[in-house]
Amino acid sequence: MSTEEIIIKNNERKGSNYPKLGCAIVCLLLAFMTGIVIQIIVSGARHLEELVPYSETEPLDIPEEQGTEAELNSIRSKIKTFDQQINSDSSETTELSLSVKDINILIANDNYLSDLRNEYFFQGIKSDGTITALCSRKMRKFLPWQERKYWNGEMTLKLEVLNGAAFLRVSNFKSSNGSSMPENLLQKWRTQDQLEMYKNDDHFADSLKKINSVKFAENLITLSTDKLSQSDK
Repeated sequence: MSTEEIIIKNNERKGSNYPKLGCAIVCLLLAFMTGIVIQIIVSGARHLEELVPYSETEPLDIPEEQGTEAELNSIRSKIKTFDQQINSDSSETTELSLSVKDINILIANDNYLSDLRNEYFFQGIKSDGTITALCSRKMRKFLPWQERKYWNGEMTLKLEVLNGAAFLRVSNFKSSNGSSMPENLLQKWRTQDQLEMYKNDDHFADSLKKINSVKFAENLITLSTDKLSQSDK
């Protein structure tokens, strides 16, 4: 066999190995990804089983606070003015006060908050920052054939705003069937920021950075650009 024929044969051999190697890598990656997906489904389904005693198969009938057109326009005007002021060059302290009724009217009418409609109805705000809401929240379905479940009951949340960082976290949940969720399950909720999905909105996230404090009164929340002194905290 000539040198030229040997070179040609070697090139043909190399060329034929590369597709096989590529297929092997793709198969390994697919197997790896499939394993991850199965693990997520299994662990998710297992976690769902833990929550079954605190869930129900039918959603609660969540009330709505439609408000009047005048009330809705007044709330939107307050929010628009506040938004314009915090995004201006003004150094003056700016505040936005919203009542429990205001929040419920916005949920019932504003497309931006449509994800909360029929799932949350805010009942009260205490001076210590405790927020209570009636909720009927859909549980994630990890398996297509699973029956839809709902968290029905009273949720207690805590809002914290400090120097441009805002977090809304669940602190307690009592099911409508009277059972209280175990501490280990509550801890998973307490690590989740309920505002996270809205922080993907650049304008919302940018506005939050300019809000430095929050004040609470009975059924009233006030967001402010004023930085609280140590004695006020």
